[in-house]
Amino acid sequence: MKYIISVLALSASSFCFAADDSNFSLGLGNDHGGIGAKYSINTNDSKYYASLGIRVHSSEDGTGIGYGVGWDRKIGGDNHSLGIFGGAVSAHIANGEVAIYHGLSGTYNYYFSGFNNSSFVLGGSIYSGVTSKNENIFEESSSGVSIKVAYQW
Repeated sequence: MKYIISVLALSASSFCFAADDSNFSLGLGNDHGGIGAKYSINTNDSKYYASLGIRVHSSEDGTGIGYGVGWDRKIGGDNHSLGIFGGAVSAHIANGEVAIYHGLSGTYNYYFSGFNNSSFVLGGSIYSGVTSKNENIFEESSSGVSIKVAYQW
């Protein structure tokens, strides 16, 4: 956890040095760690990013933290991208335990005002992941489809 916080802090500190070449976004989706934040460093046609969020929460059973890193690439103009995300792709709560599923996700995003501009972003992902939690309570793997709604600055 300390490593993840350190990486995000270093990324955020570079925000002021690369203002035109980076984006910060808040949203809901796999590539935002659930409900969370994402910081992207942009190149010509690609984004490299890290995210941190709340994957699942229950006042009785606890909170599962979502995190990960990814890459997006523009396709067919300035509004569409495809990418890959690696990290916490799913979470489940049962019998007072939280299980985080780690794996990969393929992503699609639509940027209303362009890939690097401030705008709303809609998208989706197909994911698959595994957990090492108690097999008597949780399935060993999880896969599915998720949606994304976010705003990037």
